[in-house]
Amino acid sequence: MKTIKITFILFFILTNSMMVLGQKNPYWQEPKVGQADSLKSWLESTKDDSMKLYINRQLGLYYQERNRFIAFDYFNAQLELARKLNQKVWEAEALSRLGYVSSSSQNYPGALNYLLAARKIASDPDASLNLCKISLLTDDGDANSARMTVLLEIINHLGILNNFVGNYEKAIDYYEEASELNKIRQDEVTASLLHMNKGEAYVGLGKYDLAKTELEQALSEAQSSGYNLYTGLIYWDIGRIYETEGNFEEAEKYYKLSITTNIDIDSPDFLGMGYLALAELYKKTSSLDSSYHLAHKALSTYRAMSDSLGMINAHSTLASLFDARSQIDSAYYYMKEGATLNSAMNKDERVKEFQVLGLNEQLKLNELETEKVLLQSRIRIYGLTAGIGVFFLISILTYKNNIRQKKDKTIIENSYAKLKSTQSQLIQQEKLASLGQLTAGIAHEIKNPLNFVNNFSELSSELIDEAFEELEKLESSEEKEEIIAILQDVKGNLTKVHEHGTRANGIVTSMLQHSRGGDGKMEPTDLNALLKEYVNLSFHGMRAGKNPIDVDIILDLDPEIKEVPLIKEDFTRVIINLCNNAFDACAERSRSACAERSRSARGNSKTEDRRPETEESQNNEANYLPKLMVKSTLREDKVMITIEDNGPGFPEEIKDKILQPFFTTKKGTEGTGLGLSITNDIIKAHGGELEAQSEPGNTVFRIMLPV
Repeated sequence: MKTIKITFILFFILTNSMMVLGQKNPYWQEPKVGQADSLKSWLESTKDDSMKLYINRQLGLYYQERNRFIAFDYFNAQLELARKLNQKVWEAEALSRLGYVSSSSQNYPGALNYLLAARKIASDPDASLNLCKISLLTDDGDANSARMTVLLEIINHLGILNNFVGNYEKAIDYYEEASELNKIRQDEVTASLLHMNKGEAYVGLGKYDLAKTELEQALSEAQSSGYNLYTGLIYWDIGRIYETEGNFEEAEKYYKLSITTNIDIDSPDFLGMGYLALAELYKKTSSLDSSYHLAHKALSTYRAMSDSLGMINAHSTLASLFDARSQIDSAYYYMKEGATLNSAMNKDERVKEFQVLGLNEQLKLNELETEKVLLQSRIRIYGLTAGIGVFFLISILTYKNNIRQKKDKTIIENSYAKLKSTQSQLIQQEKLASLGQLTAGIAHEIKNPLNFVNNFSELSSELIDEAFEELEKLESSEEKEEIIAILQDVKGNLTKVHEHGTRANGIVTSMLQHSRGGDGKMEPTDLNALLKEYVNLSFHGMRAGKNPIDVDIILDLDPEIKEVPLIKEDFTRVIINLCNNAFDACAERSRSACAERSRSARGNSKTEDRRPETEESQNNEANYLPKLMVKSTLREDKVMITIEDNGPGFPEEIKDKILQPFFTTKKGTEGTGLGLSITNDIIKAHGGELEAQSEPGNTVFRIMLPV
């Protein structure tokens, strides 16, 4: 008799639910208000574990949007019973519900674990074997259809989870995957839920037109299927879009529809959202009394649910409303209450952020695991074909790896070359630092006496002018004329002294500028302008020396050369060193030519006995004119600088030594042997090369620099 009574109650609940919901698939039949107590009594009295499994599921659905903590306990009990009874589809269904409740409670990693485990079970066709209570999961009595219904809901819940964490694109992928599967099932409730969830994802992406289309489709399918649990939420979503677009009238309409619908179906979570949304809308339109009334309703609703986040939002709205009314005490009270709740929520938010990171990591691991399973399946099914595919894949990876290694090798070699260049520059900077300091010191020492020479020559010239004035006062006499002539000669000499002193002072100033160190960085530099300036500087320095000579300078500069990357302070030393060497060589040959002309003037009697070649050579020396040619040429990705003189040249046997430190061909203490060595180091530091060629009467230095 007791068994008959229980069966009658079950029949009444299921039949009544179907009549209320007005749709065929029993999977979507949920208890209505007032049936929860009967289900709890039934759960306590029944001894049938399979019936307990179903009742726990129904009670979980009842509390799913009312009190998620209670819902979690019922779904967990469903899971334990499903495992006890070895009912895989019911186990997957319980895991899916636990995943949904966990994601709604912001336990995202836990939700993901539940849903992935559920999908793994439901994806196996063997899960539907020995399935009990099939008629409570599907209307066609087919176990595989029941499994597919559960699998669809699992995929939908995975999309909702990604929606919650802001992965809207990924969420849409899940919804579309589920939609493809639902084309076989043709379930209107599933279609409605998928359109609603996809619409919410589009709202998150800011694609309001697409969102509105999806939500309106969801609303239409919900009404035709009779499944109205989420109708109020759909109205709320549409109202939110209209409010965002500034259409407050339509927004108000849909928010009100959301409120009345959620009152009818007893959905407090969505009801609180509707109250608060309408309160915020009225606040925007200055309907403060209505806004205050609705915000209080929202707060009461959320308090009944123990929804901290909802209470924080309600307190915030009330605080801003009282502030608008200048009721500071009340505003402060609600602001303080909200801050207290928010203080606790902040900890949850930090945990939430950490959980989102964990969720992303778990998603990656799951994708890797899925790929591994698929690979193993292919190996089992295709055997040799899969082996060939793996071999082909390894070949491709090896080929790509070789290409990558070659690229890495090129990058390393380039980096090493740059490192060597930088090291060379640093070494050169150190070597030149001392020379620069020495040059600066000598130049300073020379500059001081030069200043005295210039100053005293000017002063002496002024004194002579005063003497002329005094002499003009004397009567004319032969002695007076002689004194005037002497003073005029002295003044002329002083003028020349001052002129050459000023010239020497300019040279010393250039030396000081030349000796100043830069920052050692390569900068684009006008090469032709640099050559012209420092060839002239070297020439004037030679002219101010103790053995000046006249040199015919020829500049042949390629106008196609624009700017070249140079360390200007260093490269100017290269130009001056090579030009100074050329002038020294021309001076040496010029002295030989002067000596030859002197011997010719004395009429050396041995001239008639010379061989014709020797006589011709000596005539050339007697007619010698010093010449320096500086030429720049652009050659593809390089620039060539040629410095050529018609000095005596140097022997072939010392060609390999002239670039060595402290090697010099100059006599006595005239040379240090560092000039060409330093020049070569500077050129190498610029990534260039220095080449020297010589023959009697001609010497050429060629510099190759990268552009």
